[in-house]
Amino acid sequence: MTRFLLHRPVAVLITALALSVLGVVVFRLLPVSLLPDIPVPEITVQVSYPNAAARELQQAVVLPLKNQLLQVNHLEDIEATTQDGFSVLKLRFDFGTDVRLAYLETNEKIDGILSQFPRDMERPKVIKAGAGDIAVFQLNVSPKRNQTLRGEVELSDFCQNVLKRRIEQLPEVALVDATGLALPEVVVSADRNKMQSLGISENQIAELLRQNNVNLGNVVVKDGQYQYNIRFSSVLRTPQDIESITFWVGGSGRSVGTQNSEGERAVRTQPLAGIQNSAANERPTLATGRLMRLGELVKVSIQEQQQRGLYTFNGQRAVGLAIIKQSDAQLLQMRTQLDQLLTQFRNDYPELAFTLSQDQTELLDVSINNLVSNILTGALLTFVMIFFFLPNPRVPVLIGIVIPVSLSITFLGFYLLGLSINIVSLAGLVLGIGEIIDSAIILIENIEEKREKGLSLDEACVEGTEEVIRPLFTSVLTNSAVFLPLVFLSGLAGALFFDQAVSVSLALAVSLLTSYTLIPVLYRLAFLKSKKEGPQMAKETWLMRRIEKVYNRTFDVAFRFRKGAWVLVVALLGSAVWAVQGLEKRGMPAISRSELEVKIDWNEPLSVSQNEQRIAQLLKTLSPAPLYVSAYVGQQQFVLNQQLQQSFSQATLSLKVADHPSYQRLSSQFSTKIRQAYPNAVVEVRPARNVFEQLFGTQQPPLQIRLFSTQNQDVPTPQQATETLRRLEEKGFKTNPIGYQKRLAVSLREEQLLLYGVTAEQTYQSLKTLFNENQIGQLQSEQKFVPIVLATQHPTGVQSVLQTAFVPNRQNQLIPLRELVEMHSIDDYRLFHTGKDGAYLPVDLEVENKQTAAFLPEIEKILKQDATLNYRLVGDYFRNIGYLEELAWVLLIAVALLFCILTAQFESLLQPLIVMLTALLGIAGALLTLVLFGESLNALSVIGLVVLIGLIDNDSILKIDTMNRERERLGIIEAIRLSGKRRLKSQLMTYLTTILGLLPVLFSGGLGAELQRPLAFTVIGGMTVGVIASWTLIPLLYYWIARPKRQ
Repeated sequence: MTRFLLHRPVAVLITALALSVLGVVVFRLLPVSLLPDIPVPEITVQVSYPNAAARELQQAVVLPLKNQLLQVNHLEDIEATTQDGFSVLKLRFDFGTDVRLAYLETNEKIDGILSQFPRDMERPKVIKAGAGDIAVFQLNVSPKRNQTLRGEVELSDFCQNVLKRRIEQLPEVALVDATGLALPEVVVSADRNKMQSLGISENQIAELLRQNNVNLGNVVVKDGQYQYNIRFSSVLRTPQDIESITFWVGGSGRSVGTQNSEGERAVRTQPLAGIQNSAANERPTLATGRLMRLGELVKVSIQEQQQRGLYTFNGQRAVGLAIIKQSDAQLLQMRTQLDQLLTQFRNDYPELAFTLSQDQTELLDVSINNLVSNILTGALLTFVMIFFFLPNPRVPVLIGIVIPVSLSITFLGFYLLGLSINIVSLAGLVLGIGEIIDSAIILIENIEEKREKGLSLDEACVEGTEEVIRPLFTSVLTNSAVFLPLVFLSGLAGALFFDQAVSVSLALAVSLLTSYTLIPVLYRLAFLKSKKEGPQMAKETWLMRRIEKVYNRTFDVAFRFRKGAWVLVVALLGSAVWAVQGLEKRGMPAISRSELEVKIDWNEPLSVSQNEQRIAQLLKTLSPAPLYVSAYVGQQQFVLNQQLQQSFSQATLSLKVADHPSYQRLSSQFSTKIRQAYPNAVVEVRPARNVFEQLFGTQQPPLQIRLFSTQNQDVPTPQQATETLRRLEEKGFKTNPIGYQKRLAVSLREEQLLLYGVTAEQTYQSLKTLFNENQIGQLQSEQKFVPIVLATQHPTGVQSVLQTAFVPNRQNQLIPLRELVEMHSIDDYRLFHTGKDGAYLPVDLEVENKQTAAFLPEIEKILKQDATLNYRLVGDYFRNIGYLEELAWVLLIAVALLFCILTAQFESLLQPLIVMLTALLGIAGALLTLVLFGESLNALSVIGLVVLIGLIDNDSILKIDTMNRERERLGIIEAIRLSGKRRLKSQLMTYLTTILGLLPVLFSGGLGAELQRPLAFTVIGGMTVGVIASWTLIPLLYYWIARPKRQ
């Protein structure tokens, strides 16, 4: 095959050029995202029942629904959080579950239990979750401070009907989710004095509006040969329509809604269009009453609905538009399209300010650009390094050609395999950049060796290539095989690092293919003019001559002080055990952040306006001041963002800071300042949501106690919880306060209602009217329905309303409201939590992740003191331990797999132990490197150990093979020395190419580099120790094993 390609250089070069160009073209078509597109096996169920208290909703709806959903197949866990009027159930499934089928089954289970729910409750909503559901931008729209402000309702209507629709027209945009919208309502404020003088009640006004706001449909009328649809309609469309309603006020004290002695209703409304009403044609007189316009009794206005929540950006009220992209969209291209659209918005609407926040492309830009620069820098460094080892300048140029060709064809492989450009796949290329040129180096070195033996140029190219292609193929296979155990990683971690394994294996396979086909052809073309000059003995470079001297001295010292070498081995392995015990265990490495999220529950029944004032005062005291602040106060209107389903007294802040130190300072300031000023407040500071946080759930507390009641299925009582928290605090454990809420309960006095002749329904409607909550219909405008609310001009405050208000009875007499109702306060939990094991009360402990293991026995001892409580410990600590246990098994499987391969290759059970010892020493060096640089033992560092095993065994295998072949001819000592000397150049070049490929990761920023930094430290430290061990300990161990055979 090589001989065939060697004499067809044009075909080979054109094919390589075509594939390279195709790879460059395809590179522009590859989807770019922060992380691989992994389907998150999670479904969210939303339950909305506005009139229900949290405990009532928990008992009547959530618990039966949870028990029903437990029957869904492949369900791993279920968590429900219930508050007043709203509940969110999160269903997590086993990874690999088809979320579409789970979605259908969840809907079926909900349909099967709908008959048990209250009839006026809407059907629970089922939402499929995914990493793509996180907004990639948030567009903040607010009036400019120096401009004439639009009304909040008008601004919200403009954002909803104009901006939202124009952004959704972009092909890359899937959805625009909005919050901070000011919704309008039509307020009908009645003049109570006039109404009382006329004997008209609020209920009669409400009935009058309903009668004049109906749509009776169509009637088909035939007129000769034609047929018409006649529409009967009396629909209110403007506030003027409400004011112009006329009605009949009866004489002799009779009023609207009463009946005369003959049973005829005294109300005579304006006739509906197209219908003649004989009663309406009666001529009014003073004796029978008169016609009135409703505008004489009420004042009609359009205003903003009562605030249940609002959104502010940098202290100014705004509308937030969360922009969610299509799953296959180019994120950077979407950013370009959006920037162009925003420029047009700013030109068309100069009175409005348009600002982007929570920009996921910033993280993507930094991460992707840094990784691309790392690849290019690593390739350049390795290219320059080759000049120090190979004396002929034409050889490094040949290798320099292989690097871009291999990378281009690798991106073509990305396209064919359906991979995207993300921080994981690019990190795989960073890891493989050193291995990409390893095949080319070995192949060229072998061709040079054949030429030194006197072969012609063509024969040297053919034999040199064919001789090493099989071991090179085996080397690539073993390097890729170490990634095979990663398939045993469960959940999202295994799926995520699949991209890294595929990208490394693809890069190695492409480099082998290009080296096998391209290097012989290029080498022949480069040295074609000198083929008649005979064998060219290459002189060693100055650097290689110095390195050979160091190698010989090291070899002599190792054999002179054999016992000392074994003492170092034992010390190194012992220090590795100490390092494992001392290293902090984490699931994922710690990464620097510049955006934080603060969730505050004031634990008081605050209004939305008071909530906003507290936040504004708090933000003024922060130092350093954040670059921007997005404040989500009270209830939010997002459809997909379940994290912002909160009550009036809660708020979530999203802050952007300059760097990670500012992030840490502000994080500690929030906790300190809020607890000093508001001791009862519950505050949680966490990283801002992005795709990485969404996939790996790094927002979990290190340790959480879930308290269950052993006496019933309900949550523990507040007394039980308070006593448990007291015991924990006495032992020095800090906990977050439990969220309570004070509720005002108004109950009817049944005897008084019967005594005064007042119905319960009339009392209830009067209370809703007094508190401006009595919706009596809708105003049907062109594009929307605006609720009509009946209100009264009445003193504010609950007590003043109950003390001064009146309710009419059946005889139209005014009865004091205070005689009919009584009010008392109830203290209860604000949130109710339910899991797979039942209802529980969560208690978050403020402990460091590395201190959790030491505190667990003391915590469990305290919790066991109360026999009425059961408990379960969960949190980030236990999830991290599960990760590391799985990775430990992966590491053992990789070692076992390598041992089996080596045993088959060497036909020996002892010689593979030499390679195993090298791998163990490399692992020990990697662990000590992690300790030295303050890294943790996490998923990436353990994966680095798996990769290290594949990298470190190649040199040992080749050395042992050379020793076996030469020891009978030269003797053991000289065979060992010669094998090391022959492999010295290739070993050092492979080592340096790998190190230089990873070195830029250590000095760059971005999420991609920070995630791969523990892996880089692991590989660099392990390979450094591996090189030293191959010069000293491998010769000693081989000598110790082979010496009895020679004797």
